[in-house]
Amino acid sequence: MIRVARPPLFGVLLLAVVGVLGGCQALAGIDDRTYEPGPSAACKSYCDLATSVCQGNSALYASLDTCYGVCKLMAPGDPNEPLDEDTVACRTKQLRLATATNEPDGAAQYCALAGPATNGACASNCDSYCALFVAACPTGAVPDDCSAKCKGLKDTGGFDVNTNFYDDTLQCRFVHISAATVDAAEHCPHAALPANGPCLGKDASTTVPDCDSFCHLETTECQGAQQQYESLGQCKDVCEALDKGTASDQSGNTVACRKYHSYNALLDPDTHCSHTGPGGEGHCGSSAAPSTGSTGNCESYCTLLSQACASDFKSQDACLAECVQLDGAGPNSHYSIAATGDNLQCRLLHVSRALSDPSECAAAEGAAPCR
Repeated sequence: MIRVARPPLFGVLLLAVVGVLGGCQALAGIDDRTYEPGPSAACKSYCDLATSVCQGNSALYASLDTCYGVCKLMAPGDPNEPLDEDTVACRTKQLRLATATNEPDGAAQYCALAGPATNGACASNCDSYCALFVAACPTGAVPDDCSAKCKGLKDTGGFDVNTNFYDDTLQCRFVHISAATVDAAEHCPHAALPANGPCLGKDASTTVPDCDSFCHLETTECQGAQQQYESLGQCKDVCEALDKGTASDQSGNTVACRKYHSYNALLDPDTHCSHTGPGGEGHCGSSAAPSTGSTGNCESYCTLLSQACASDFKSQDACLAECVQLDGAGPNSHYSIAATGDNLQCRLLHVSRALSDPSECAAAEGAAPCR
């Protein structure tokens, strides 16, 4: 007689139960996933206050989910300790002050100190930005000196999730860090230090950069051996003399192209700072070799010379014809504010000075020390 082996009754029942549960799970469309705990008591208290007290033009979060997402990334802090650190407890203190104030617009003022950015009440905005970005977007690129580099961004000193969704500001990055806690794939790129997506402006093809924000960014990111302008004022003089372009520019002889490279300099100053200077180095302007016509450096030089030294300027064509014969007319010529001698870099330095000091025009046209 042949006997067929049979599993123990308990095993049969266990398999049946597992099968039923598995079938129910499949029927319900439930994935096999790790349990995620809900918000902490501190986060519930903070977010309940944030969404009930700070509304309209003072709103800090688009939803409870984004508030919980940001709160989870912050240190909880101790309500019984001094509340001047980058913690949930410090932000909750600001919200409680908002509920207690009787001052006109007092609630709105405290709300601006209670979001992901606290405008110095709990931490500097750049310290908070860097900590939150690394936590929310761990695969995003961040410079080692993130807080120092971050200071090149425009900081409005306020916060409102509705009006800050677009615009090239630090506050826009905070809005997208908050959103990234719910959808990292979409919003982490928008939250990065280099401007892109909504933080270029609502329509990058029509948004015109302003000289204040460009020069603040450029002079913060390009210092020391990479310095391109002798002062903030000189940068603004050059900026005002050039075509502004639009925020979508990544080439062309425009301020917007230079600002694009200033943002790239956040992560790679050695490569990109020279592209932000007066000449553009063939990256912001034509990259053609001198033998084939005008170069980016010559386009910029002749444009600047026509405005700084108008009484001596012959014509753009005559200027370009002379310029292309000079050393340093081609791309990647490594402009320096210490330039001297018979080269275009020296002339670029002095024409940048000539925009505010006409006595520099002779050197800008090739007199000593540019001979």
